[in-house]
Amino acid sequence: MKGLEGFKMTEEKVRKLMPIVESIWSRKYSVDLKLNNLTVGGVTVIKDRTKEISNDNMWNKKSDI
Repeated sequence: MKGLEGFKMTEEKVRKLMPIVESIWSRKYSVDLKLNNLTVGGVTVIKDRTKEISNDNMWNKKSDI
């Protein structure tokens, strides 16, 4: 394919694609889908779930007031 010559899939590009893929598949299957990893063009990205868990806990904490 002449148009894709020189195109290289990078980890940054796959990271940017992950939420897009999650959104498309979530709508298609009517569920809240979260991927653990995504591989595109031989580049695999593994999502760091600890950041999401800590953010969820921050919003779910009850105030001691």
